[in-house]
Amino acid sequence: MLIVAGEDSAPERAFDEIQRLFGDYFDQIVFMTIGLVDYPIVDSIKAAEVGSYLRHTARGALTTCVEQARKVGMAAVTCVAVGTDPVEEVEKLSADFARRCPSAMFFLGKLVFQNQKWYHSLLHGRTADAIQRRLERRGLPVAILPIVLPL
Repeated sequence: MLIVAGEDSAPERAFDEIQRLFGDYFDQIVFMTIGLVDYPIVDSIKAAEVGSYLRHTARGALTTCVEQARKVGMAAVTCVAVGTDPVEEVEKLSADFARRCPSAMFFLGKLVFQNQKWYHSLLHGRTADAIQRRLERRGLPVAILPIVLPL
């Protein structure tokens, strides 16, 4: 299971790394993402439509990933949740998925800057670290894939 979010090309880059490192070991993949409820979304859409809008948008963002996986012969599906706290939502989805599929492996992409500046950690949250800690506390296997940015 690849947990995706953030920069537009990050999911594709993370999938490429999974293929490069583990291509012979996995023949199916689940792309998981969270539709994040925030003030601009709530202000711009009717309250009753927020959930369906975010699910549709999040699932659409994964279309390229699913197509890419299917091109290399992998079975691929998406798993989407909607919430205000991405770490909590990922933990819930992952725990539920692990109960149904005990041999699941969880992958997270983490932004890494070639030229790290002092402000990068302020601008780019530590979501991957927080998710990793929560999944490890549950005894779930997690691998972090570096997504190197040349900034």
